[in-house]
Amino acid sequence: MLEGRPCGLLPHRGWAWLRTDPLRTGLLPPALRADVSAGDLVDWALGIPLIHYRTADGRYHRAPGGTFADLLRGGLPDGTGPTAAHWSAHLSQLWTDTRVRRTLEPRGADGPPAPHLAALPALWTGLTYHPESCRAAWESTRHHTAEEHRAARTELPARGPDTRLGDTPVRALAAELLRLARAGLEARVAAGLEPPHVPAHLDPLDEIAATGRTSAHQCLTRWHGDLRADPARYVAAHRI
Repeated sequence: MLEGRPCGLLPHRGWAWLRTDPLRTGLLPPALRADVSAGDLVDWALGIPLIHYRTADGRYHRAPGGTFADLLRGGLPDGTGPTAAHWSAHLSQLWTDTRVRRTLEPRGADGPPAPHLAALPALWTGLTYHPESCRAAWESTRHHTAEEHRAARTELPARGPDTRLGDTPVRALAAELLRLARAGLEARVAAGLEPPHVPAHLDPLDEIAATGRTSAHQCLTRWHGDLRADPARYVAAHRI
């Protein structure tokens, strides 16, 4: 929706990110390699410019041109060299789908409606905290190239589950990843690491994969149905 009218996009936010600096958003290129290391991620980040930095007096300044590696060689405008604090600030100015900071921060998905907020962390927990599911997820996706990922990202805001990642339908891939995530969560429940109800957090995502109707599709149906295209009704319906 845009100004109360359908705009042909499912996640408008996903479309907006396509128009943000591609050096620091979207795909994290080194992560597509099976042998990726911390050094690879450092080398990638060194090749991207710093946006701004803070001095001891608390003021923020626009960074000079060039990459962070250039700053290490030539220093800041006041003649000092970048510090660990500058590096930390630089990492916070990178907004890839997975941000590498003190943790790995997956951030490439919009949040679902409030009743289903637990679905997204449940998905990532099932896939990444269970070694077998993690390995299987990697095997399901490892053959796709960076170019295929970027092409799919361009299509996703308008086509949603009908997008293809290379030769793979995204909807079918989503169903497989959800199956692996549920297996991971169930294994964690069996090991006493999660309460028994946690796998059910994936149910709304399973429904989307089965029907192809995303939260955006459902919202549009309600907008033209019981919400009567009324912003006040929309706010009341989604108030937490």
